[in-house]
Amino acid sequence: MQITPISQNLCTNYNIRNKKTQTLRLQPQLSCDTVSFGARAPKFENSFFMDALSRGYDSIEPELIITAKKFHASLQRAIDKVKAYGFEYDVEYNSKCPIKHKNSVMDKYERQGSAQDMIRGTVYWQDQQDVLSFKKFLEAMKEEGWILARFRKIDPETGKFIKGKNGQILRFPDLEIRQNGVTEESLAPLGEFIQRAEISRPRASTYADWQMRFVNENKKAKIEDRRECEVIFLYGKNYKDAKELEHKYVYEPIRELKKIHVDMDIEHHPRGSAGATIANNCKEIQKLLVQFISQPLFVNAFNADLKIKDAVKLPVEISKAYSNLIINYANSVRKMMTTYYKELNTELQKDERIIESIKSSPSFQIRTNKTIDAQEIKETKRDIKNRLADWKEEDSERMNKVIEDLKSTITKFGTKD
Repeated sequence: MQITPISQNLCTNYNIRNKKTQTLRLQPQLSCDTVSFGARAPKFENSFFMDALSRGYDSIEPELIITAKKFHASLQRAIDKVKAYGFEYDVEYNSKCPIKHKNSVMDKYERQGSAQDMIRGTVYWQDQQDVLSFKKFLEAMKEEGWILARFRKIDPETGKFIKGKNGQILRFPDLEIRQNGVTEESLAPLGEFIQRAEISRPRASTYADWQMRFVNENKKAKIEDRRECEVIFLYGKNYKDAKELEHKYVYEPIRELKKIHVDMDIEHHPRGSAGATIANNCKEIQKLLVQFISQPLFVNAFNADLKIKDAVKLPVEISKAYSNLIINYANSVRKMMTTYYKELNTELQKDERIIESIKSSPSFQIRTNKTIDAQEIKETKRDIKNRLADWKEEDSERMNKVIEDLKSTITKFGTKD
């Protein structure tokens, strides 16, 4: 069990490298000055913070809607200017979800600690390797007063902002390209700044897109008008429909599954432990859903949007045997929770683990008296055990929901053989 301090930063996630160890770990979800059984940034479970966030969203929602209308009007005009290059603005779809709903914002804060893309728009564009057409789109957006947002990137090796040759902190475009065939070299016509964009492969589901955020370049604009506004490029309406189906029947149950308080890296658990079994089963569930639902959905949608001749339509279905396997994996995860928390409770009987947790806490670092007495160990141990009891109950309830969600997925895509 590795014990690490809890970060107090409410808006930034850091990727922390860890040596592989055969010890028990728990996915960090504490929101106070105490222990973390893992090495990733904590998720938010502080009810006061989440309540404040909920009220904050309610207070800015009217402004978000006003800004979204302005942004979408600009986006639509820009797309009209570059229609000849294959871009299309879907009025009906964009009018349904111009801003991220509160539940989505709350969920993203809980999982990642931030939620930037409050305002978003979707654009269809089939030739997503055509960099020169993208340049035309950027020029059209600039004419409307919008430019790509800039941000500073942290070097995971040093934990410091990435700097250029002259020692200045580099700015990066808020642009992620998840496509085959797009390289840093192919972005050269867009200039050195755009060449720093993040380029990656399509996801394992074969899902591919361009994602970017724009800001109003008018420095005198109101604060609400300078909010970052997201744009996603999809191939077309079929791809949009596939994305929504995949989100409901694959992404949502997997997202719930990953919320349980267990580190999903199998190598972070002792071989044969309950934690290793849970992590493995969750991985297998995701792999099967991606294989039988996500991949054929996106392949079929791509072929339909690009009107690929003689393309074979793939079956989007799960056989009865694999449907049973998925449910068995999920039932096993639910069953193993009792064993998993027993293992954690056993580990917490060791005073040295509690002492490590106290020493790693932020409050210990700044306090003058470094003495750790038996009473402090006892109180800390009790606090941790109470949290584990709460987490166990939450995980049990969450697994019930996951299993129901998976049953809905199987009802939608499962075969009757």
